[in-house]
Amino acid sequence: PIGPGPAYNDRHIWLPQLFLESMRAGQAMIENREFTGCILEGPALLLPLNGCVFDGCDMGNAHGDTRNLLVAPQGSRLTGAVPMSNCRFIRCSFVGAGFTGSPEFLEQMVKMVQGAPA
Repeated sequence: PIGPGPAYNDRHIWLPQLFLESMRAGQAMIENREFTGCILEGPALLLPLNGCVFDGCDMGNAHGDTRNLLVAPQGSRLTGAVPMSNCRFIRCSFVGAGFTGSPEFLEQMVKMVQGAPA
């Protein structure tokens, strides 16, 4: 088990397992966690909601185009996404993970991955 946190330091974390552990604990999302120096592995489609911060992270291999990491929702719900709220990621690396959210969030992600201030 990965455990409920709230802090994880220098760990390899399989995101589907972390989400399952949260669901089994009665939580509909991963929330109020801090990850420092972690490698967060998918496959996973992350849905960062309110209060999520990415500080100095490697968001993953975009294969030459930042948009390859991003999925724009086509409706009001997105099946299979891993919702996160009030999570902080510090110097983490994401492997096999994509990101989804509002158009504003996706635009911020493009700027962040390309190195521009968000």
